[in-house]
Amino acid sequence: MTLADTDPSASPTGAHPAPHPTGADPAPHPTSPPRGHDRPERGRRAPRRTVPAALTRGGAWVALALAVLLTAGLFGLLRGATNGTTPMSVPADAESARVAATAQRFPDAGISTVVAVLTRTDGGELTPADVAGADAMAARLRADAPRDVRPPVVSQDGRAAVVLVPVATAETNAATAERLDAVRAQARDAAPAGTTVQVTGGPAFGADIAGAFSGANVRLLLATIGIVAVLLLITYRSPILMLLPLAVVGTADQAAAGLAARLGDRFGWQFDAGILSVLVFGAGANYALLLISRYREELRRTEDHRVALAAAWRGTVGAIVASNLTVVLALATLGLAALPATRGLGLASAVGLLLALLAVLFVLPPLLAVTGRRV
Repeated sequence: MTLADTDPSASPTGAHPAPHPTGADPAPHPTSPPRGHDRPERGRRAPRRTVPAALTRGGAWVALALAVLLTAGLFGLLRGATNGTTPMSVPADAESARVAATAQRFPDAGISTVVAVLTRTDGGELTPADVAGADAMAARLRADAPRDVRPPVVSQDGRAAVVLVPVATAETNAATAERLDAVRAQARDAAPAGTTVQVTGGPAFGADIAGAFSGANVRLLLATIGIVAVLLLITYRSPILMLLPLAVVGTADQAAAGLAARLGDRFGWQFDAGILSVLVFGAGANYALLLISRYREELRRTEDHRVALAAAWRGTVGAIVASNLTVVLALATLGLAALPATRGLGLASAVGLLLALLAVLFVLPPLLAVTGRRV
């Protein structure tokens, strides 16, 4: 038996291995794992993805309660808010505006004339009885007119009789329309049988335009809600994901309408409430689509819906804020416009879009959190 057979540290040639020059242990083989890392340490846990307090089980309900209280308080402050700004189609310093202001100093500045035209229903010539009836109609209209109503004038072909009726105009076409409705009703009641009477003229034309847009804001709002609801239902095929954004954006729209009316009355903004609602609904629905689409993507990768919602919020908040501020700043530049209606619409719309942003980013996520994965 040789020394190599009994000494395990001996080399195959029988010589002992040379010590390391520095006296240290030999370096581990490059392929061997570092010491202490060949197996995970006991008790070590994988890092958890954090969830904001507003999206936790209890925090979501608290956030919703705060949102409801703030919304109720805002609606309470804005109750009965109306925009009493006098409509102006041109700037106050425009030449036509200065002439109109000067004309108000004349005695009959608030009186305009409308034309009542009497014709036969069969299109024939007026009979003497019809002309007498036109005189009676003029007398009836004279009783409530601010100035005297002259007798009717019969056309050369005898097919029409014209009565000029003075009326007191109001500041708005809607208010003038109410007075013209009374004039038209009186003229129809006093017109002889077999004839028809129609009222036209400058004030009547403006009142008819106002009547054509009567209720347009409500119809426009309902049409907007219907279109957004259908798009959400087609996109997500989920009634819950259709109703939640509609409820949040609809509340923001009502708050925007009241706040814009209050600010408009304070700073003299003129704007169309119907256009404001369309902008708020359109932008708010767009922000909700971005958030919910990302949320559903995260649900496919994450079991915990609150973690998925937090990841979706962090992943979309930058794009939503950038999109909102881009439009808000663009609308705010309309505050430099010369036309009062354009200036007021831009500023009011900017306020509305900011409210839509706050509603989607801070009210919709807690609603989705308490709803769970059932979306």
